[in-house]
Amino acid sequence: MRIITRRYIFSTALLLFTWGLAAQLSPGKLSRAHSNLEGMSNCTQCHTLGEKVSNQKCLDCHTEIKSLINQKAGYHASRNVVGKECASCHSEHHGLNFEMVRFDEDNFDHKLTGYPLTGAHQRIDCRDCHKPDYISSAELRKRPDTYLGLDQACKSCHEDYHQRTLSNQCAQCHTTESFAPATKFNHSSTDFPLLGKHADVSCVDCHKKETRNGKDFQVFAGVPFANCNSCHQDPHNSQLGPDCKQCHNEQSFSSLTTLRRFNHNKTNFPLRGAHQQVNCAECHNMSLSPQQLFQDRLGVQTNDCNRCHEDVHEGRFGLQCVDCHNEKSFTQVETKTFNHNLTDFPLQGKHQSVDCRKCHTADSFTEPLPHNTCATCHTDYHEGQFAVNAVSPDCASCHTVDGFAPSTFSLEQHAATAFPLTGAHTATPCIACHLQEDNRWQFRNIGKRCVDCHDDIHAGEISERFYPAQDCERCHSTESWQEQSRFDHSLTAFVLQGVHKQTNCAACHKKDEGHPYGQFVGLTQQCADCHENTHGRQFEIGGQTDCQRCHQFDDWTAPNFDHAKTRFPLEGKHAKVDCAACHKPSPDTEIIIYKIERFECRDCHG
Repeated sequence: MRIITRRYIFSTALLLFTWGLAAQLSPGKLSRAHSNLEGMSNCTQCHTLGEKVSNQKCLDCHTEIKSLINQKAGYHASRNVVGKECASCHSEHHGLNFEMVRFDEDNFDHKLTGYPLTGAHQRIDCRDCHKPDYISSAELRKRPDTYLGLDQACKSCHEDYHQRTLSNQCAQCHTTESFAPATKFNHSSTDFPLLGKHADVSCVDCHKKETRNGKDFQVFAGVPFANCNSCHQDPHNSQLGPDCKQCHNEQSFSSLTTLRRFNHNKTNFPLRGAHQQVNCAECHNMSLSPQQLFQDRLGVQTNDCNRCHEDVHEGRFGLQCVDCHNEKSFTQVETKTFNHNLTDFPLQGKHQSVDCRKCHTADSFTEPLPHNTCATCHTDYHEGQFAVNAVSPDCASCHTVDGFAPSTFSLEQHAATAFPLTGAHTATPCIACHLQEDNRWQFRNIGKRCVDCHDDIHAGEISERFYPAQDCERCHSTESWQEQSRFDHSLTAFVLQGVHKQTNCAACHKKDEGHPYGQFVGLTQQCADCHENTHGRQFEIGGQTDCQRCHQFDDWTAPNFDHAKTRFPLEGKHAKVDCAACHKPSPDTEIIIYKIERFECRDCHG
């Protein structure tokens, strides 16, 4: 308790002493800039108790200076200032009118700010630049006599003479010595480098001066230069197109040394072949005025050869020289474009692709050629096979100019021969009959019988009396080889009856390894040789079963069977009983038992 009382008494006494000596402890009035910090209660805004003025506290208020120092920019970040105490240059408590910012303006090294003064900038007063008009920050602009807030861009201080038509990089063209002329500007770096006579032209001749927005202005951007006639008058009155550089250059307008660059293909007369090597003066009158120069051949088309060249054929082939000739060489005749239809022999089909020299073997294409028949040019491929009285018919009767094959010889024409085509023969290609194994075509003496072309597959299988002289048509027709209804089976020992008439031949005349086309000899007439014997050996007599004793050929019923002729004639009620009631399958073979050994009533009735 004693300790607390002593501390309280000491603190109270110290406070009273401090208030009493306030007037004696203050070092003096603050400057006008810091006057708002007057009073003992504000000392710690700048001072740290027991220490001197703190740089950090200064920068906490002067944030614009702090920002520059952090960026290592401006005077306060220079080697002469960095590390110093703020108070060493900007002291306080010297009165309300004391100037805190004081330095020798005449000897100040402006390079320390990061913006060295060069050229005309060295000769102007500081206040010509450091004034509120050039400060972009509204807060800094309020401070009188501040040196902060200026931008290094030229247009932040100087008016843009070019009125935003060029870039902001003034230093690319101008220096600080003088705005004009723009000594750093290099016209070669533009899209229009100055060459030849253009290098001697004054700038103002192309970049005109005018008044824009009420101020003097010289046009540097947007000057058209794509074509020469953007600046120069076209003496050819636009007759030769807009690209003057095809014929002229910057060295001299009258020089025609660059005529070879002129693109004649953009005119109505593109140069091809030998025309590309012809000197301009050979076609054009070079002595004409500029307004008439190169206009003396207007309207001449590429196929108007006779407008410039003499017609050596004297009009015999018309005026379309291009049908035979081209620009490459007059002597190398191009006949592919010649209209042969104008002659007495229009080219058709394969004739259109034949080289002219194949027919026109003479030196001249104008020599008349015989062309009435094919044989005039072509040899008889068939070597007289169709000759009548030693005279062969014209090839055109069977062939066309579209190709030698296929032949146009028709079925109607073939019907008039000794071998009319019928049935499947009408769909058979000529090659199948008329092209021999030696790859030679034969149309005479190739035979008329089937076996002259087809193999006799039944040789040795069928007796000759059924097809004398191997006449296949006794059984077959040209409509289909499978059609065999023409054969008269009654000529054999087995006459077809009933269902056998509708049965396919192959059902009985089966194919096997020994008979690949069916067996026609050595067949028996026993039913069991073809059909399954469902009765076993019940009705066998002498080792054979005669099916016809009960059955006929119309169906499988047994109309020939008479139960009255058996050992058990059906009488009374038995005549109405179903067969299956008495004739049951054998338990061992499942064959129905028809031959019953015992007929006692008790054998069936219980």
